[in-house]
Amino acid sequence: MQHSQSSTLAERNKKSNKVIFTWTLAWVLSLALLAFGPKFVWDFAVGYSIAVIVVNLFCGYKMIMANKMMLEGLDELQRKLHMNAMAISLGVSMIFGAVYGLLEGIRLIDFHPNPSSILVVMGLSYVISLLIGTRKYQ
Repeated sequence: MQHSQSSTLAERNKKSNKVIFTWTLAWVLSLALLAFGPKFVWDFAVGYSIAVIVVNLFCGYKMIMANKMMLEGLDELQRKLHMNAMAISLGVSMIFGAVYGLLEGIRLIDFHPNPSSILVVMGLSYVISLLIGTRKYQ
């Protein structure tokens, strides 16, 4: 993303946050439609499900690119804080996901693990890591 020299860091961050919010919302809504649409809207018609999968993947791609552009627009300290939070979130999610996926098989839980739980852990670990990192430099 090319930034004009006249745009301030605050202006770039505000614009990036709007773009990330928009694509994240689109991704979440398309994921919800994919989760509930087949049963409640289109009676498991394969064509509709495939179309929503394509929309979801597109929105996910745009969300990833918006995050990448946001990182490119940050100053060095902000970028470091976000990258550290991402690394911690990836590690926590990988470790949690691996163990969580095995809990039913080893009979420590009596329900099938839900992938959305991993997304919650990922989001929370990212936000907490970012808050702790930001607090460290204040």
